[in-house]
Formats: sequence, C-alpha cells, structure tokens
Amino acid sequence: MIDLLPLFRTLWVVWFFVLFLGMLWLVLRPSRKSHYEAQADIPLRDDPPARALRGDRPARALRGDAHASR
Repeated sequence: MIDLLPLFRTLWVVWFFVLFLGMLWLVLRPSRKSHYEAQADIPLRDDPPARALRGDRPARALRGDAHASR
C-alpha cells in the first residue's frame, strides 16, 4: 500500500486538474455569455414600486377587513 501512495498522489493531481479544466469549460464557453451578462445586470435593475407588488390594492383590502370599504 505504501508503494501506491505516490501513484495516488499523482492521480489526485491529474484528476483535480481535469476537474478544474472541466469547470472552466462550463463557465467560459461562449454559449453562456448572454446568461452571465443577464445575471450581472441584476444589481443594476430598478426595483418595482411597492404598490405594484401588492396589485394596487391597499393592505386592508388584502386582509379582508370589514372596514376596508370606508
């Protein structure tokens, strides 16, 4: 088993290098460029107004309060 230790270390380095190259290929391939550009724009987008998020109804109407029609 001790004789195999250098072989395992070498194979581990080779396996890690192949895995790293595979990850680079997945991330840097040209077909994913538009996806990554869209993801990069997320922090720059404007937030919609809070009223639009609720569907333009007051909070009381959303809860179904009896006094919402006053």
